[in-house]
Amino acid sequence: MTGVDLQEVSIRYGDVVAVDRLTLHVSPGRVLGMLGGNGAGKSSTLRAIGGVNAHSSGILTVAGFDMGTPEGADAARELVGYCPDIGGLISQATPDEHIDLVASLRGTRGGRAVSDGLVERFGLSAVRDRPAGTFSHGMQRRLSVLLAVLTAREVLVLDEPFDGVDPTGVDVTVSAIREAARSGMAVVVSTHLQQLLTSASDDIAVLIKGQLATEASASEFSGPEGERRYADLLQSVPVEAVA
Repeated sequence: MTGVDLQEVSIRYGDVVAVDRLTLHVSPGRVLGMLGGNGAGKSSTLRAIGGVNAHSSGILTVAGFDMGTPEGADAARELVGYCPDIGGLISQATPDEHIDLVASLRGTRGGRAVSDGLVERFGLSAVRDRPAGTFSHGMQRRLSVLLAVLTAREVLVLDEPFDGVDPTGVDVTVSAIREAARSGMAVVVSTHLQQLLTSASDDIAVLIKGQLATEASASEFSGPEGERRYADLLQSVPVEAVA
């Protein structure tokens, strides 16, 4: 396992630069939490790591594979479990049908025994035969995280996994993040919930206007002092740049 490595990575959408020369490394067994306001480039970065969108320049290596080549990107995708910030589910499909689909397309860790255990842990047993489109937003997030955990082999990427999730679901998700790291995976998590992110992460990277503002241990962004530090970083740029 070689984790995730970004060297001067930029991501552009036409004339818009979403990520600007970002350099980061996530070692196997570590959890990197990404903080930043709306438009900071977090989701664009996570999509590139997950192999959903291609980066525009720089070098992005995931699980030892170069995401800049079609062959490397295809190989890396097989090793990454990715939960997008929005979407990703089939509204007419049940949790069991989602699991069967990803198992047929990607394979899953541990087969049915593991997936059944995750369904129980994520509190989806009672709704496993209901279409996902009938779920609350929080329950849909639980299912998205479950599918990412089930398919992750070397890298786990979770974009806003706690959005709308109740305390029980939050605890299960944090536990899954920590278990993935203990198993040797590199984990990248993004959320606006700063204190929750610091409790789940080893390291924190703050992005502002697509650039790395700072990277530090999670403890440096925890508690009231950490909240002040983060607020000071956001206030160091114009409001419209992070809105």
